[in-house]
Amino acid sequence: MGNTFLTPTNIADMGLLALEANMVAGNLVYRGHDKEFKKGTGDTAKVRRPATFTAIEFDGDLTGQFQDITEGSVDVKLDKIFTVPFELTQKQASLDVKDLNEQVIEPAARALADKIDSYILGFYHTIPYYQDVSGTPAIGDIAGCRKVLTVNKAPTDTRFGILGPDTEVKYNVLDAFVHAEKRGDTRALKEGSMGRLYGIDWYMGQNVQSHSKGTVSTADKITLTQTGDVLNIEAVTDTCTVMKGDIIKASDGQEFTILEDSGDITAGNSKDLSHHPAVSADVAQETITAVHDNHKANIVAHKNCFCLATAPLAEPLGGANASVRTYKGLALQVVFSFNHNALKNVGTMSILCGVKTLQEELGMRLAD
Repeated sequence: MGNTFLTPTNIADMGLLALEANMVAGNLVYRGHDKEFKKGTGDTAKVRRPATFTAIEFDGDLTGQFQDITEGSVDVKLDKIFTVPFELTQKQASLDVKDLNEQVIEPAARALADKIDSYILGFYHTIPYYQDVSGTPAIGDIAGCRKVLTVNKAPTDTRFGILGPDTEVKYNVLDAFVHAEKRGDTRALKEGSMGRLYGIDWYMGQNVQSHSKGTVSTADKITLTQTGDVLNIEAVTDTCTVMKGDIIKASDGQEFTILEDSGDITAGNSKDLSHHPAVSADVAQETITAVHDNHKANIVAHKNCFCLATAPLAEPLGGANASVRTYKGLALQVVFSFNHNALKNVGTMSILCGVKTLQEELGMRLAD
């Protein structure tokens, strides 16, 4: 007799617990859930965001200075459906719940957690602020991260750093990390925790992204214009390319992260490129001062720098056995059908999600 407790709802519930436990970046960024999202009416979710206030100095009269408590919302494009398709034999379907969870559900949830973390950490390209890893990594690098966030007025609570394995091993041998207090609220975070240092909670993340810069160089030219917020790159002698995530420095010290791939810019031609931050001063056509080199884009940020948004996927038509469950701002869909020829249950575990950079100034790269 098959396992009477094996239903899409039970699997979705166990999958959500495992998914939430195995995410690293997904548990550290702001997480929003749109319960009202309806598939087929668009691909944008409205996610509530915390209220923000400005502190003022009391001058004896607060008339006209009271601030509305307005949470507001942010639109996040739900452009990814991550799914794990799997087959469940009759024998596997007969396992007790504990074995099924360990052998099937948790591995599927870990795969989804990896995809979500990679998706979030891929948004490093929106962040122009950085601290380089020193040739001999030192605690001063970590202090430098704190300085960048503090200068950019990032709140001092819920700051985190996620280091890839290659970078983590460079810092984890320093006494400050060896003796740092261990903390974390889930098993995965405890296993990946490096401790709290300089007001930042540090974690190892296997999905930190690598950036490969384009071929643009200091031999090419840059023009910045405040009117229309234009950043223009001109190839001078050879074809050049600019890659999404390149950090380019102008002659007056302004630094920008490029938000789109340029494609080939042939010699003597130029292209306007989207960028962050906005142009703060005009720069006539000048040679580029610097282009940041290839690096591992470890992320150090405040929670509200990035947003992970999810919404429920619609249950499938056609009589498939399905369930959509929600937990802590996550929405997971499990669908089952039966392959009579192979005597196997065919299933999918899926999540609809989107990521958005809410405020670039609240994040930075620890570039290795």
